[in-house]
Amino acid sequence: MKEFKGVWIPYEIVTDIKLNDKEKFVYSMILYLSKEKECIMSNMYISELLNVTKIQASRIINSLKKKGYIKVEMNYKENSKEISLRRITPIYRNVNTYKQINTSSINTNVKEIKSNHKNKYKSDRDYSNFDWTSLYANNF
Repeated sequence: MKEFKGVWIPYEIVTDIKLNDKEKFVYSMILYLSKEKECIMSNMYISELLNVTKIQASRIINSLKKKGYIKVEMNYKENSKEISLRRITPIYRNVNTYKQINTSSINTNVKEIKSNHKNKYKSDRDYSNFDWTSLYANNF
């Protein structure tokens, strides 16, 4: 699974009054994790992340499914009712995930970058006669 560093919740989800806070968070995670590959979050992963029980995590997923935000596909182990894999697919409804497309090239000329950086913060002020000791609080 993709390393989780945080989540950005789109405006459309934050303002959706049909979802509670935990559903908004989990749905945003599903959107994030399913951008590149399928989302295969387990109830245990959700429960540890949100500090809830596995049953509560399952209820959050089922609630999102009932409300039409996600589609859940389960693969079972052979001759068993045990789930081997659960795929969660978001059903996009006017959710802007703001995938940024960079149309300009990145400047890779290191010398140019360094010279621009030096010139950017160059100051014309002369501090040679400034009394730096006046800045100390305990100046006796």
